Amino acid sequence: MTDRGYVYLLNHLYRPTSTLPLATVQASLAHYLAHLQPTPTSLAGTLVGSPLFRPFAHAKLAALCTALRHALRIRVGLLRAESRGVFVRGVGARTTEWVGWVLEGLRGGHPVMRLVCCGGLLLGMEDLDGVLHVREGKMRKEVEEEIVLALAEVIDTYSRKESSADWEKDFRSEGQDSEDPLSLTLLISSEFVPLVSIPRLRTLPLPLLADLIASTIESTFQQGTFLSGVSSSISTDKDGKLVLAPNSLFAHNIRAITASQYLSSMGPLSRFCALVISVLAESRPLRGWPVMAQAMWRMESIAQKAEADWIVCPLAAVTDENDIAPESRELTTAVWTILKTELFMTIMITQSVLSTVVYVPHPTTRLSTAPEPSDESGDLSPFSLSATALSTLSHLSFVIQQFGGVTSTSEGGFAELKRVFYMALDVLSASPVESEHFVLDLSDTFKGAEAVPPAKKAYALACIEQLVPVLSDERIKADVFPLCLPHLFDPSHRETYESAHSVMLAVFASHAQKAGERGRQGRSAAGSAARSGAESASAFAEEVVPFYVQCLIDNSGEGKMSTAQLCLAYAAVVRSASAFGAQRQDGDAVAWLCVDTLLDAIYQTASHSRSPDANAGAPAPAPGAAAKHLHRLHLALVTTVPCLSLALLPRVLREIKDFIMHSSSPVDRSPPSTSASASAPEQRRTELVRRLFSELSENTGDAEKAFGMRWWYENREVLVGTSGPNLSVSGLGDRGSEKGSAPAPERDDLVAKL
Repeated sequence: MTDRGYVYLLNHLYRPTSTLPLATVQASLAHYLAHLQPTPTSLAGTLVGSPLFRPFAHAKLAALCTALRHALRIRVGLLRAESRGVFVRGVGARTTEWVGWVLEGLRGGHPVMRLVCCGGLLLGMEDLDGVLHVREGKMRKEVEEEIVLALAEVIDTYSRKESSADWEKDFRSEGQDSEDPLSLTLLISSEFVPLVSIPRLRTLPLPLLADLIASTIESTFQQGTFLSGVSSSISTDKDGKLVLAPNSLFAHNIRAITASQYLSSMGPLSRFCALVISVLAESRPLRGWPVMAQAMWRMESIAQKAEADWIVCPLAAVTDENDIAPESRELTTAVWTILKTELFMTIMITQSVLSTVVYVPHPTTRLSTAPEPSDESGDLSPFSLSATALSTLSHLSFVIQQFGGVTSTSEGGFAELKRVFYMALDVLSASPVESEHFVLDLSDTFKGAEAVPPAKKAYALACIEQLVPVLSDERIKADVFPLCLPHLFDPSHRETYESAHSVMLAVFASHAQKAGERGRQGRSAAGSAARSGAESASAFAEEVVPFYVQCLIDNSGEGKMSTAQLCLAYAAVVRSASAFGAQRQDGDAVAWLCVDTLLDAIYQTASHSRSPDANAGAPAPAPGAAAKHLHRLHLALVTTVPCLSLALLPRVLREIKDFIMHSSSPVDRSPPSTSASASAPEQRRTELVRRLFSELSENTGDAEKAFGMRWWYENREVLVGTSGPNLSVSGLGDRGSEKGSAPAPERDDLVAKL
């Protein structure tokens, strides 16, 4: 070819430096590789040995990879544009021939150059898969095999140098080999090696490859010490805002990390590591399980060091961006970028490990050459790996809080985080012993720390909530309840407050389920013996019912539980209490205690709202606050209707009817009011009646629904006001029985059974 541009390109490829921008070299390479006749073999050979790309740098290798990728796309475009005929071979066959010419020129070159060039070809094939359909063809097979051979050669070459001649780094000049060739190769390879078929990936030295990738990731985050100098770099200006010294060593370090190509490419690197680990564990479990454990311990170590530095950092106490000086916000944003990237990396690799743990059987033995864990790290069981995953996320709970926590139900929540969190808990809960050890470790951590961040407490409570069904009654009483108690009455940190109540509800639900199982076992003699032994060891949930129902009532005021939360929590307690005890009557007694406590609170609240002088020393409630509080308690009582047995239902329905009739005129039958305050009672009564009908018709059991619907139609005229005069009823303090109602157990008899 006499093209002057081609000659000009060759001249630059023969030189170690070039005046041409990399983008120009990249475009020229792609053009001439695609157009060169008769074959591009000579140009590929010149390219693979060119000193222009030495020493290796990310920008140079990325440009080389992109050039081969674009060259393939240009070549396919040219072949498709050529005239077609009966005797003209297809585009796929001619493209395979062109790729063979390129590979022939690359052979014998430096393994890094070969790897990058073949990676560009593979990326181009992936781009054109819909056109070439070569996912299983000869062309792709040859490229993938060349990638595997080149990567294995790179690992063999540079891993030996790194392990045997580390001391040489101390004598290396500033500009020489400024980027580690091995880490740089892994970074570039993370873009295309995951596209190689699994059978060919298995031929690589996967244990060593996984260790090298994990080491590269670990080095990117400086083993978790990137926040070590932050406290000494922070001061306060005259307005009381935090200022990070822009010229401090910490600031320079953070800028270097965020500008690093390794951090921006952490997604592909993490996927690469996750893929290598899963392929290794599935193909060689004896080697794979220790590698998975080593990766998990490394991530936990990074997270633990980052958390330790963050806790003592003044930035940890910042809740508003305005508390940071404007000139320092860019730097704090960079800090959070690193922390969030660490969280994403952790989740990506952990998800791969946990998925492998679920589907790959645990090996009974290990090869002597496999890396052995230290004594402090425990065994390699699935439960220890899942506990390590949960512990790592616990150290990163201050970052997780920025995404709404692990229990967030919002649409913008972090779905992958929740998937990893619940998968780890599912694996751990399969072992009650390991679950109890994990909860005990959490409890000991909080007891030994003077001030545990609320986000970490909320995370721990979220873990415990899922593990409650497999915890013993002793563990719940000695460790779980003391963890929850300080937060049950403190809504200042909402996530911790709600998590503590969720744990308590889980305790009741778990005990109710176990009580139901004991009841079924009680039909046999052996089951009866097991039941009596279990009952003596599972009494804490029943003991704490009076305390917790009063706790819910105390949290029913404004600014604490929402109406929906109060209704759901109280109904859950009553539903669980109905299943307590060895006999149905015992459950009814506990359920009626819950209902009766709520009724007492209703009467007391109503009495205070009618007689404000009764509490002369107490501050006067805001206008309408007492009525809203009373309505919230009424709704809570209505939601307990589906949770009650047929023995208790008539009595509760009479009470509900009483305060509905007392509240205001019949529903939707009074004329429109011009006063907003006058319409509020009518709206509240409408909501009560509609909620009552919904609970009776949709949520009750068969026997209770039959009675409830009969009761509804007998009292419909009075409740809804479709016809007839309003009933004249006494005040809310009247607990007289209604004529014609079905008999119900008396309160004193039921409570006496407790």
